[in-house]
Amino acid sequence: MALTATVNRIRGVLEREFADHIDMTDWKSRPPEHVEGAFLSRALAAQCIKSFAGADPGAAASALVDGLDDGGIDAIYFDAPTDTMFVVQSKWSGSGNSSFDEGVISKFVNGVKRILGADFRHFNAKVQAKAPEIREVLYSDRAVRIRLLTVHTAKQPLGPHVLRVIENFVRELNDPVVIADHVDIDQSGVYDLITAESRDAKIRLQAVLNDWGVIERPYLAYYGRVSADQIIEWWREHSNKLFSQNLRLYYQNSTVNDALSRTLSEGPENFWYFNNGITIIADRVAKGLAGAPAHKFANFTCEGASVVNGAQTVGTIGSSADAIGSASGSTEDLPTWIQVRLISLEGCPPDFGRRITRAANLQNAVGTREFAAMDPLQHRLAVEFALDKRRYVYKSGETDPKGDEGCSIVEATQALACAHSVRLAVEVKREIGSIWADTDAAPYTQVFPPDLSAERVWKAVGVMRITDEAIQVLRFSPAPRADLVGTHMARIILHLVFQDPHVRQGYRSAGPFENAVEAIKACISGIFDRVADYIERNHPNDYLANFSKNSMKCEALAANLNKPPQAQDHQTSLLDLLK
Repeated sequence: MALTATVNRIRGVLEREFADHIDMTDWKSRPPEHVEGAFLSRALAAQCIKSFAGADPGAAASALVDGLDDGGIDAIYFDAPTDTMFVVQSKWSGSGNSSFDEGVISKFVNGVKRILGADFRHFNAKVQAKAPEIREVLYSDRAVRIRLLTVHTAKQPLGPHVLRVIENFVRELNDPVVIADHVDIDQSGVYDLITAESRDAKIRLQAVLNDWGVIERPYLAYYGRVSADQIIEWWREHSNKLFSQNLRLYYQNSTVNDALSRTLSEGPENFWYFNNGITIIADRVAKGLAGAPAHKFANFTCEGASVVNGAQTVGTIGSSADAIGSASGSTEDLPTWIQVRLISLEGCPPDFGRRITRAANLQNAVGTREFAAMDPLQHRLAVEFALDKRRYVYKSGETDPKGDEGCSIVEATQALACAHSVRLAVEVKREIGSIWADTDAAPYTQVFPPDLSAERVWKAVGVMRITDEAIQVLRFSPAPRADLVGTHMARIILHLVFQDPHVRQGYRSAGPFENAVEAIKACISGIFDRVADYIERNHPNDYLANFSKNSMKCEALAANLNKPPQAQDHQTSLLDLLK
């Protein structure tokens, strides 16, 4: 069947971009028409990596793993600047009528599950070669994103029954923390990818600054207040493209974003006072004539604009537009103001934009740890530690103590939370800053009760340090997925260690800490093996980075392992009852 004009143009671009980069030696004995189809299918996957990750053609082609034993996966690429792992499945159809069926998508999903479980057995050499980099991603506690891309030249997107398979998998990955998404690129989408580079990718922003000021030397910059409705319009038009030069994109479901949303909905008039503002760099910033010569307001045009600081502010305001509008009565007249800086790169040194981006994201950062540092309890603990000739560091900027020298508030929070409950063990793993957000309420007051002593803190940290050392050794044990269990389940394992009656007695008693040390050494190996076995039996395909942040699943695990040995795994779990 003759190729349509659209498919023919796509083929031409793919051949021109990737003919010199894609290895087809494994197809050299096949008929030419089959080789061409396989090449174009691989080129589609490479084009996705090039477009979505901004990779050059050679790097995009190196992401290809297509071949026998590829697990249904055609490309794997980790984009370090954005901490995003792309996994691609592609299909070329010259007729434009053939997409993926349910069986093919199921194979892809199962392949991704095996990858996320660090199970590289039975994969081909191309996937095996990427195992070290993938393992580094899987073992990381960074906020790594997973993007699943299905790309094909069919005119229609995936059918509902096929789409359901991959959407259900994404939903599993995003429980409880949103880390994954899926994008289906059909023929029209592929055409947009190959033509996008010929379109101007620069963003042009209009900003009306109220009560504005100007800095002319050494580099031109303007500053002033911008109304929230303008930011909503920026977000609606450009979304995450606003942050093309930022160190991070806008991610939902963070403690910072929750706090911003509360202020927007409950006290929008206070937002300017509570927020650090937004920094925008642009290739050129031009001030309009309106409002001149007074500085009450002025219109500014920013050519080639990028928000380099304040991504969470912009994204939260844009995503909360309805809530803001209901709080103020109208989205056209919002009582919400945000401080904005507009910095023109015209006449600046070549790397000045990058330096601004880095400095704006690393300097003057105030986190929830600083809230905890204001609590007199933390100062009292530091004094008590000093009486024992140790250091307790609770303020940012100080060097953390090593070994017997003392400990930090970070270690204390982790240890005390794990001693308290599974829920708090999950919380310190998921986002430790949420513990410190409000020093007058739980969970902070549960972790740091008024009668907490330095001795109790030091013993709890001691239990954690010994447990963590043992876990590092046990990561190389024969237990199922021992390396991932040791990496991601350490805080749940620590909670279970605290539940051991002999450890608890040694930790809470006034006796020598050596008693707790011996108890930890006696129980840790058994607890580690039981956690690994439980996960292997009940959650063999779970991505453990997210499992460890799921309170319901971790509570079910702890409840099962805290039963008498003969009762474990013989009763329906809480999780099963709630399904």
